[in-house]
This record gives sequence, C-alpha cells and structure tokens, in this order.
Amino acid sequence: MNKLPIAAAGIVAMLTTSVLFAYAEPSEGITPPKNDAVHYCRTHLTEEEQLVYDALLTCALAEDPTEKSPEFQVSMDPAGDEFKTMFHRCYNALLFDRPELFWLYAGDSSYQYSYRRRLLGEGVYDIAFQLTGSFPDREEQMAALNSAADAFLSEIDLDESAPSVALQIHDKLIDLVSYDREAAASSDKDLAHTAYGALVANSRGEENRAVCDGYSYAYEYLLQKAGIRSTVIAGRAGDNEETAGPHSWNLVELNGQWYEVDATWNDISAEEALDAEADYSEIAKEAMNNAWYTDRLTHYLFNVTTEQISFFEPGDRYRYTNDRGWVTFLSDSVHIRHTEEDSAETGDYMTPLAPTAEGTEFSYDNLKD
Repeated sequence: MNKLPIAAAGIVAMLTTSVLFAYAEPSEGITPPKNDAVHYCRTHLTEEEQLVYDALLTCALAEDPTEKSPEFQVSMDPAGDEFKTMFHRCYNALLFDRPELFWLYAGDSSYQYSYRRRLLGEGVYDIAFQLTGSFPDREEQMAALNSAADAFLSEIDLDESAPSVALQIHDKLIDLVSYDREAAASSDKDLAHTAYGALVANSRGEENRAVCDGYSYAYEYLLQKAGIRSTVIAGRAGDNEETAGPHSWNLVELNGQWYEVDATWNDISAEEALDAEADYSEIAKEAMNNAWYTDRLTHYLFNVTTEQISFFEPGDRYRYTNDRGWVTFLSDSVHIRHTEEDSAETGDYMTPLAPTAEGTEFSYDNLKD
C-alpha cells in the first residue's frame, strides 16, 4: 500500500545585511548544543558552519527569539552567494536535527543577520543572527510536545538494548499516529508536517495526525530523547521512479550500524488495506486478522538496508495464502534520496551527507528471533 505524503518543509529564510565599519569586540562565544552526539547533521558541518548553526539555535531557544544572537567571527563574506549557500546548509541542518523547533516551520518568522567587517582584520567579519518575529504559542506548544514525548517514553522500557528501544518506539508510534490525508493534499503549513502533529495535534486540533515528515521528525525526536542517533532522509518514493512523489523517512544508528526505517509506510491499517483489496475481500479480511501476517506487514520497512528500500520487491514473502488463494498488500516500490545535485532546488543539503545503510544485525527478523 502506497501513501502519498508531501515533501518536508522547504528552506525559506530572509537574509538582510548591514555593513558596519566601526570595529567592535565580539560578544562571548555561543555555547554548542548539549548532547550533540545524537544530532547527526551538526557533526557533519565545518567548524565555521557549526558556529552559524549554534547561533541559529541560540536565537530559536532564546526567551525572546527576536533578540540578536551573540556576535561571532566568520571568514566568508556575508554579502556573497557562497555565504548564503552556507547559511541554507546550516538552517537545513538545524531543522533536520531539532524536531522540537517545529514552530520554525509552522510560523511566519524568518532569520536575518547583520554583520560588520573588521577594519583591522582582512577577510574577517563579526556577524549576529535574529528572528524577524516570534511564534505566539511557542512556549505552550513546546511544553506540550515535551510532555507528550515524556509520556510516550514512560511506556517504553529504556533499560533494554538500543535496538529493542528503537523497535518499541517505532511500534508505539505507528499505533498512536494516523496519517493526515487532508494535510497531505493541502499546501498549507500544517503542524501535521512536524513532530508536534504526530505527538500532539495537527493545526486543525486533531490529535496525533501527521504526514510523512511528521512521522519522521517524531521518530527522530523520540529516539534522540532515548539517546539513539537518527536523522531524517528526504527524497521521493512511490511505485516506480517515474511516479514517485515527495517523501521523507529515517536513518537510525544502532551499535555503529545504520538502518533505514519508513514509519509512515509501515503504518498499514486493516481498514485501508481491505479497501484497497476489495476483489479479494474474504481472503484479505482473514489476512488482516492474522496477527503474524499483520506484524510482518507493519515492519516491512523497518531496519532495512539502503539497497533494500531503494528498490523494494515484496515477492512471495509478503503474500498471505490459504486454500482459496492468496492476497498481498504490498507492491514493488522505490525510495530515492535527494542528491547533492538537487540541493539548490530542494533546499536539502543534509540528505546527500547521510550514510548508506548497510546494517543487517538488527533487521526485524533478527530482532524477533
């Protein structure tokens, strides 16, 4: 069964600059984020890019996000296209790493910066960032997200191994969340595209409703809080390369191995499956009432390799057979990542940095055994 989720949030930010030729001492350095080990994208930025990333994070988490971040030094001319590309990389990394900043997507605020070129420093600039406005419900909704995530994890046995914890989180998430088809069909910036939509509610107030990026950010956020590194992957998915539409899913690191997980596509409901297989209603009904079979269906894209998910072929493995015939709810499909060549168009500079998933030790079959 294929769902048709829409793309992850685009990267849009307003860049305004002012050149100040008076020399001024920069403010104290910006403190890097805590627990950076679980934030994949930041660790793959250059040192200068990490300074920009940290400044954007400082603004986002400030009591008044419209206040300027502390100044810091960059060697790249902030008026040039090269710096603007770097900014977009850092902003993209922030959104991929920090699902709790969902309001950056849902709100109307954007980042701007001001800088001063040092008179006594060749090619050195002091720069500071700020947001153009605040999100009115930010504090209340961030508290609601954290509360929901804590309640979710209170039912997870965090003393188990990381692979077991990741499986528990996946299973509980797809049981909790319902796919938001209305949001998927709309161009509005609905909270269904965020971790907040999945764990709390979409913009229409419907609880636990999300599209693919909402599932992906929620899974990443819950894994992060459990101390497991994950990142979001953006690209296209569908029956084949020609018909594939925008989609997002996850990469998860377990004991040094990477695995791909598509929680959205694993969230197969019996009702939807039966609607799709009306011609085989009796066999289909029996299949969807078979716990062993539905368990297999709802994990078919859990902890798979990049090769497996890129060109998936269900074969006989996902057929349900009885003495009257057989039925299957899966078909061939593709998951195509964004590439570096796509970045200028998609605004996605992080997916091309993601590793190839080659782990097999913690495949679903091995975990069940």
